[in-house]
Amino acid sequence: MSAAKARKGEAVAISTSPDWLRIISIGLAVSGILVAGYLAWAEITGGETVCVDTGKIDCEAVQTSAYAKTVGFPVAVLGLLGYVAILGVLILEDQITLLAAYGRTLVIGMTLFGVLFQTIYLTAIEAFVLDAWCQWCVASAVIITLLLILGVVRLYQFLQPLRQ
Repeated sequence: MSAAKARKGEAVAISTSPDWLRIISIGLAVSGILVAGYLAWAEITGGETVCVDTGKIDCEAVQTSAYAKTVGFPVAVLGLLGYVAILGVLILEDQITLLAAYGRTLVIGMTLFGVLFQTIYLTAIEAFVLDAWCQWCVASAVIITLLLILGVVRLYQFLQPLRQ
């Protein structure tokens, strides 16, 4: 509704319905924290992850490969930090003015990095170099990809009224 109509005494409708895509994104970010946290715990403590270990599914081969660390830092810890940052932005989006304006874009940036690094690069390493798959890594790749898709939809919905 335009400002001119609002001045004429008509009520301006304010949406009070929950942002379901944001709520789903928060759930996915928490799931990502659980998956990446589990992998980070296994990496840091030297513990083994529960893995199907059949055929090409071999979590240990993936997690002990040279590709499990980036610049000497465990990839799982990087993933955990990324998911925590994404969750933080999603939770604080309606409480901090800067995040209210740019939070959706920030989430897209972080998830895009995650998709490029994890879903494309690391998945290609699993498929073409190691010829082994980690079910937890694949789960995390699916989660970060879904977060990117939801982030793009949320940003599109946020910008839609500005186009009118």
